[in-house]
Amino acid sequence: MRIDRQEVPGIGTLHAFTTRAGQRVGVIQRRDGLRTLALYRDDDPQAVQRAATFDADEAHHLVDLLHPAMTVEHVDPVPDGPCLARLAVVTGSPAAGRPLGRLDARAARVLALVRDGRLVGWPDARTELRGGDTLVVAGTPEGVDALAAMLEPRD
Repeated sequence: MRIDRQEVPGIGTLHAFTTRAGQRVGVIQRRDGLRTLALYRDDDPQAVQRAATFDADEAHHLVDLLHPAMTVEHVDPVPDGPCLARLAVVTGSPAAGRPLGRLDARAARVLALVRDGRLVGWPDARTELRGGDTLVVAGTPEGVDALAAMLEPRD
């Protein structure tokens, strides 16, 4: 599953995705610490049909009920140009515990790895990936999406 991330000026950060059944869902991480879950209308994926807001404790409990997913965070997108993104290696990813060189990433290049809050620039192919790592990648949008798919947990 792909989650798109977008800043909402003055409010916070919107994370949105479309379910396999075609339902558009979003979560706004608000600057005031609250989280708003939004379900979009089927006939207009930009219009919110229903929303619910959670405080930090409620959001924590809701997260415990949900399975982790891949987040593709686009950084400074360039129309028809290269794509920069941060990709999380979540718990349950088939890439966790495997060397970086085992990823078949032809159209995207791993520029750096963030582990335990530390930046590892230009990690080599033998670097073993761990749940909680974040990859900083560059490539075509299709290449970044393909690499993101390799990191997604399998159902």
